[in-house]
Amino acid sequence: MKKILLKYVLFIIVLLPISIASQNQKELIKLVITPPSNPVENFRGFGAEWDSRAYNLNGVTDEDFNLIVERIKWMNLPIVRIMMQTKWCYSESLRYDWNNENMKSLYRHLDVCQKNGIEVILCDWGVEVEWLAVDGVSKTDDPKYVDVIGTYLDYLVNKKGFSCIKYFNLVNEPNFEVGNFERWKNGLDQLFQVFKDKELDSKVKIAAPGTSDNKEWFFNTVDEIRYALEVYDVHLYAWKESTANGGVHVTLKELLDYAKSLDQYYQRKLFFVSEAGMRDGQAANISKQIDDFYYGLFMADFAIQAVHAGAQAVLAWMLDDNSHPEFKWGMWSDKKNGMTFRPWFYTWSLMCKLFQPGSEIYKIRSRSIDVRALGSKKISNGKTDWSFVIVNVDDRPIDILLRVDDENTYKFDQYIYSENQYLVDEDGYPKPNTKVTINLSAGAEFEIPGNTVIFLTTAKN
Repeated sequence: MKKILLKYVLFIIVLLPISIASQNQKELIKLVITPPSNPVENFRGFGAEWDSRAYNLNGVTDEDFNLIVERIKWMNLPIVRIMMQTKWCYSESLRYDWNNENMKSLYRHLDVCQKNGIEVILCDWGVEVEWLAVDGVSKTDDPKYVDVIGTYLDYLVNKKGFSCIKYFNLVNEPNFEVGNFERWKNGLDQLFQVFKDKELDSKVKIAAPGTSDNKEWFFNTVDEIRYALEVYDVHLYAWKESTANGGVHVTLKELLDYAKSLDQYYQRKLFFVSEAGMRDGQAANISKQIDDFYYGLFMADFAIQAVHAGAQAVLAWMLDDNSHPEFKWGMWSDKKNGMTFRPWFYTWSLMCKLFQPGSEIYKIRSRSIDVRALGSKKISNGKTDWSFVIVNVDDRPIDILLRVDDENTYKFDQYIYSENQYLVDEDGYPKPNTKVTINLSAGAEFEIPGNTVIFLTTAKN
């Protein structure tokens, strides 16, 4: 068993007098993958919301957009959620308009996804609040509404060729935007029929309900309209303290268990958290916590808990501040503020990059409430790559044993996200702190500092 001198590595890098292995830490937390452990089925990855709504308003040039695409490619972003507004393409007086600035901006986003193999959850934000109102469409259960949706999806998927659109949401957070379950359910039932009539159901999966902070709406969806869904989908903005105590896992597990108990076809379906973020410090379009170091630790912890609960995709709210006017909730700021990375880009970009669809994603169990972990095994062209993420949300350092039975020895890049200690390169991307060699079968014992995320990977860019 090889002892990784993790604290010594930090000493070399940041010149802090940190000792090896806490003397008063009595228990060794074992993080072990033992065959025949089953990987997560149908894992779709970690992603982000990426909206085109305010890109023109925020003055994003072609050069700026190219930089954003470079960042997306570096992250190897596998899945995004994108806003659609019915009024962008339709009004009763003018009929359909496919070539206005709003639609062109949407196409530009979709082009990036199409060219880079990024799956898209397209969400129509709704029609019932004033800023989303559509000439000639009244409510969510207005047959005209779903008819227009069917028409624009047929245009986007079949005529424009955006096969990247894999999933569709009817109304963003309908518990807020609609507020009436029966009206939303009737609209969803009509959409289900439109998908069949236009043969969209073979190409695009309906994801719902997309509610936020409303368990009853989710339960009612399972009870009354589960037949229309291929993806169960929720938003979750979690409290910092609750998340540190495992609250994300508890919340999502309750929802999944309910769906499993009633839906005989659940095993054929997916479960997404299509908006993920921190509830502390919310203020309209701004998070007061978003610039803090802890947000990066929180989001990594959130993601791991969600996958352990059964989620197959977790999407952060959101990619960047350019997407909405007067917005502050992205991994980097808007154009006028220099599109500068925030600390949480470090952890979320590595979650996206290292835990990819097509890999074997393993839930690594921990006996400690303060430690969460995931593993990823990817075999490509005869080469096996392993990646791990381990989060310690305790203030104290914790001793860890990481082991994968019946495995080999590998050289890992090690990334360390601790406050004021994470390394980035000249472009602002995460940079490894060091390299370590681990015999996975024998196991490696090391200490993780308090409030720290560790990434280990053999994968190269």
